[in-house]
Amino acid sequence: MEEQVPASNFPPAQQGITPEQLEQLKARAREAAIMQTYQQQKKVEYQIGEPLPPGTYVANSAINPLAPKVVYVKRSLTVAEIGLMLLLSCGLVFGTQLAVNFAVNTLPRIEIKMK
Repeated sequence: MEEQVPASNFPPAQQGITPEQLEQLKARAREAAIMQTYQQQKKVEYQIGEPLPPGTYVANSAINPLAPKVVYVKRSLTVAEIGLMLLLSCGLVFGTQLAVNFAVNTLPRIEIKMK
């Protein structure tokens, strides 16, 4: 069974790993991660045709080249948008409270007099 398992690139486990060996392992892992990320970005650029900023998503352009190119960009909300949401939510709550107050307290007092 042990013959079927491929050998790893790392040295066999030792009782004590020195700090120098640990730094070498970290550096090797960091370089491998950078190369893997670089290769993935290169593959994405080849499929799409042009490099895009980080956090973007292109729909349907890789599948169907005749489809319109739609780019979604993640961004945070601005102060004005947060303020607008706050005002709208307060207005909705206040308006609902006024409507319920009018329906509960004012409508029962109204009398319709017939001559």
